[in-house]
Order: sequence, then structure tokens, then C-alpha cells
Amino acid sequence: MSYQIFISYKHTDEYGRITDDYAIAKKLYNVLTEAGYSVFFSSDTLIQLGSSRYKADIDSALDTAKVMIVVLTSAEYATSQWVQYEWDSFYNDYLSGAREEANLFTLTSGVNIHSLPRTLRNVQNFDYSEGLAKVCEYIKNALPPLKSEVAHKEEKEGFRQFEVITGRQVTVEDIRQAVTLDALVYEDIYHVDSTVCEEWFKVNPDIYVMARDVSTGRIIAYVNISPVTEECYDRIKAGAFIDTNITPDMLLSYDMPFPYSLYFSSIVIHPDYQNSEVFMVMFNAIIDKFITLGAHEVYIKRMLADAVTKNGEKFCRLFGMKKVKGSDHNSTLYEIKMIPPEFRILSKKCKELYDYYKRKYEESPYLFED
Repeated sequence: MSYQIFISYKHTDEYGRITDDYAIAKKLYNVLTEAGYSVFFSSDTLIQLGSSRYKADIDSALDTAKVMIVVLTSAEYATSQWVQYEWDSFYNDYLSGAREEANLFTLTSGVNIHSLPRTLRNVQNFDYSEGLAKVCEYIKNALPPLKSEVAHKEEKEGFRQFEVITGRQVTVEDIRQAVTLDALVYEDIYHVDSTVCEEWFKVNPDIYVMARDVSTGRIIAYVNISPVTEECYDRIKAGAFIDTNITPDMLLSYDMPFPYSLYFSSIVIHPDYQNSEVFMVMFNAIIDKFITLGAHEVYIKRMLADAVTKNGEKFCRLFGMKKVKGSDHNSTLYEIKMIPPEFRILSKKCKELYDYYKRKYEESPYLFED
């Protein structure tokens, strides 16, 4: 089998314990395979087969891989038997002319780069604490376009290659796929286990709006917009509460006519689909959801967002949200009053919601008074 990417890492330490390197490498492997790349990632079983078989599989993968990523949480692991064999073999193939490019780089956590062997010291390094988005962008530039990118070109020529799903159209598998996208955008402290998301979904299926690639069946983007209790809303707004700690009892279902306080938890779009119509299609789907809820006397009176990325801040400002304060976890909180409407009109659908909410407030202002 041929591989595009080779992940090199130390699996166990001198005491036989699983290393942090393995955990990082596994997360990277999940993100890259989810993106459609073929990745060599040695498993526990492969290691236990013995050095002769292990070496044969490594050599075969090294012959085809175009990119090698060396994951390190300790400088000494760079010179461990198999890790050094892997990166040294890969780089020597370049020096001998066996490969045209040396797309070799390191992904480190808590490592002084100057303490690494000279070869690794002089290649591109990424700090794991900054997330995996830059790593994915580097790989994207180093390898031929993925099939999804080719499909993206077709979309620009008139083909809609994705569909929007929400509410009970979303499945547990969709949620699990969506969670893997978090590693492309968010730091570790903002990652939520899929089982937690599934518990949220049980309380209110309408918290999710997702986009699915119709050719692959994979989730390429998602938004989490959750009605929360007033106590939860105020805790997040105070700046010391991270939304990964939201419990099911803090969420509300849309089972009663009521003006709800909404927490805009996250919006994640796979890098292959950024700078495309995906964002506006999903944005309009959210607005359409608000209009549909209004038909059942369910209204959104205010909305809060905790912007943890530059794109998140950009969206908040674009929608007309006002900065509340900086949080204790290095993010920025934004808020907007939905009724009476203070948000910016960004589309025809958005204008429809604006007019609808304005009319509703003029008819029954007492419903939305604190």
C-alpha cells in the first residue's frame, strides 16, 4: 500500500508506558485521514509483530510517503531507535537523490528545538499548543490537491457538492465526524468529547447545523447554537466559564413558547471548504431556523459568543455583535440583542428575520422585557 504521509513518533517510554507523543500522533492521524489523506501510523499490533516485520512495513511506507511528520514531546525521543531510523532514512533519500523534495518537519510540545539533532533542528517546526491548522495547511501545499478540492472546483462551476442538515436529520455519526474538525481550528482546551456532544444533542437536536459532502458522505462544517439557562448564560458572559464544561442540565429544549437566550458555541469549516459559499449557506440555514422557530412562538431574545479564533471574532463583528470583555482563557466575548433586533443584515434571509423580529417586538414588547 502507498502512503502520502508518514507520522513518526515514539510509542512507549522506557517503562513501557504509552507516551504523550502517541496521543498527539493519533489525533493528527485522525485529522489527516478525515481530510482524505493516506497516512502511515504504526499501531500497537504492528509494533508487537517484531522488528523484522516492523522494519519491512516502515521501509515500504518510506518509499511512497511524500511528507514526514516527526512528533516529539521530548528531545531524546528523536534519537530513539525507530524514530531516528525513520526520519534519518527519509532525509537520506533526499540527499541521495531518491526523492526530489524533503518534506520533513517536526510537531513538538514542550521541546527546545535547539536540543534536537541537527537535521531536525533545521527543518520546519510547528508547536502543538497552536493547534493543527498550520500543519494541515503545510501538508496541503506540499501534496497534490485532494479529491475534495477538485470537487470544490466543480462546485464553483455550478455543482452543489454539499447539503445542509439540522435537527433530527443529524445522526450520532455526524456528530462524531463534526468533533474531529475541532482539532483543525481550536486549541486542546476547547475540544469536547463526542459523547458529551451526544448528551447535548439528546436535550435539543436543534443545536446543530451541519454541512455534508454529498460525494463522500463526510461532515465538512458544523455550527453549535445552544439555548441555555439564564444562569449558564451569565456564567459564560462573566468570562471564567469555558463552554466545554456545559452540562445537559444547562441546556434548554424548544418545547415551550418562550424568548430564549442563545449561546453561539462554535462554527468550524474544514480548510478545503473555507473561502467558499459554505459559510453563507450555513449562516442562512441558521437564520431560517430562527424564522421557523418563530412560527411556533419560540424566539431568540439575545445571543452570546465566546470568540476563541480570529475568524470567530471576525464573524461576531460582521454580524454586529458588541464586545463584552476578554475572558480568563484568552478569548473575547461578544453579545447581540436579537429582539428588538440590533444585528446587521447580511443576506435576504437575514432581512426577513430582522423584519419579523422587529414586527414581533412592536406587537408584544412585554414578552421580551427582562
